[in-house]
Amino acid sequence: MGCVVISFKKKRIVHHLSCACYTKVGDDVLMLKYTNKWDNVYAPPGGKVEKGESPLDCLLREYKEETGVIPTDIRLQGISYYTCTTDGCIFIYTASGYEGVLKESSEGTLEWIKVDKLEEIRQFDQNAAFTPYLFQDRVFEGKFEITEDARVLSKSIRLT
Repeated sequence: MGCVVISFKKKRIVHHLSCACYTKVGDDVLMLKYTNKWDNVYAPPGGKVEKGESPLDCLLREYKEETGVIPTDIRLQGISYYTCTTDGCIFIYTASGYEGVLKESSEGTLEWIKVDKLEEIRQFDQNAAFTPYLFQDRVFEGKFEITEDARVLSKSIRLT
């Protein structure tokens, strides 16, 4: 009597990884106003993880490239998963200072925004959804379904 072995292989999802950091000094948060690529939308400095980088490696590299400075007192504030034409994960960090001298950014304009005004500025829908959970002692996890032009179709956010 023979034995038949059936094997099922799971389809693995490749996640696009990126990171961002909200640096708060006093009552102000450093934001990048994208004037070319995204039509005056605000977002924190950050970018895509490159081969061989950890999310924190990426954050330090991208932040330096976009601002000329290195954030200090960094902590992981949240993770934002999204589904669109691809699946992705954004590691959201906060920092309470920086080292170096701010420079002009080739991505847009760096601006200090009052923390209590963050919810009033034009941000990507996904970022605006988790803004209330920034600078807290709890870590958040967001799960978003978004369109190709970065509009949120559905969301859930939980705190740990």
